[in-house]
Amino acid sequence: MPERGQSPPPERQTGKQQNEPAGSGKGVDDASQKEQINKSGLENLTSNPKGPLDDEVEKKFAKTSKPEESK
Repeated sequence: MPERGQSPPPERQTGKQQNEPAGSGKGVDDASQKEQINKSGLENLTSNPKGPLDDEVEKKFAKTSKPEESK
């Protein structure tokens, strides 16, 4: 028995493995509106999106305000 991931010996190969021509290489994905979809996706992106911890980092490293003097 061949190791995993190896092709079977030639006498056990099916027609698709042995002597049939290769496929056309064309997928079945309909990409007729690909440009429009990509453009609309880019329009909604921000240049540098805010991370989940950005607010906490700002709080942690913010300069503390001086306490107001009571008169």
